[in-house]
Amino acid sequence: MAATRDSGLITTIVLTKDEAQNLGRCLASLSWCADIVVVDSGSTDGTQAAARALGARVFEHLREPPFRIDLQRNWALENTEVVTPWVLFLDADEAVPAGLARELERVCGDPDCRYDGLEISPRYLFWGRWLKRTQGFPNWHARAVRVGPTRFTGGVWEHFAPGSRIGRLSEPYDHHANSKGFSDWLARHDRYSTWDAERIVDFLESGDTSRLGTSRKLGLRRLAARLWPLRPWARFLQMYIARLGFLEGAPAFAFCMLYFFYEWMTVIKIVEVRRRRRGLPL
Repeated sequence: MAATRDSGLITTIVLTKDEAQNLGRCLASLSWCADIVVVDSGSTDGTQAAARALGARVFEHLREPPFRIDLQRNWALENTEVVTPWVLFLDADEAVPAGLARELERVCGDPDCRYDGLEISPRYLFWGRWLKRTQGFPNWHARAVRVGPTRFTGGVWEHFAPGSRIGRLSEPYDHHANSKGFSDWLARHDRYSTWDAERIVDFLESGDTSRLGTSRKLGLRRLAARLWPLRPWARFLQMYIARLGFLEGAPAFAFCMLYFFYEWMTVIKIVEVRRRRRGLPL
């Protein structure tokens, strides 16, 4: 649904890479938007053709690895000819329920709104169950931005740049956390753990906290970096025990084990990065 040059409040930009199987559900939830844009990173599964068939404007932008979500979002803001005053960012495995659509239109259409960006919490759906406790709902993510100077930072754990005036919405979006199965999850988190390990080693060697990002969780990230060997067990205990994730059954246990494995990959890669930098064999 393309916007006219002078109408509509919100453009939704969806970042994709081989997301043909998810795209229909995602874009179907955006029929209320003035414009829908897909920024693709070189899909080979027909994602771009599917997006065009569903009425989206499609752009392709390939980045040198490692892929950084913040940079791709910033590129999209600057290069996709957005004409609405607000942009919502969504992933292809996510969807906007009707309640969130109404809240977005109300807040973004308020002439007294002074926010530069809006944080929204996902409703994590795994094996058909909402893992509300396991994922610590609400768990805020930077998703809607007023068109203007505000940009994203933070690498793969993206957030609004410092100095942004940030609001929060009460309605969640849906995140189908395992929609393409374990193999896809593993490939993505292999990339994420590489990014995390490099940043942690940079911080440990230099003491430069900027290597860990600039989010409001910087203190927690700094502690987690210093106690890096404990990360897998700390993450599992936090999600499954402290948050009472065990009350959410087998899907919660499987999900917590996935994140234990992700943190274990990060630990192994921290060891590898440190050994490489010292000229030691792996």
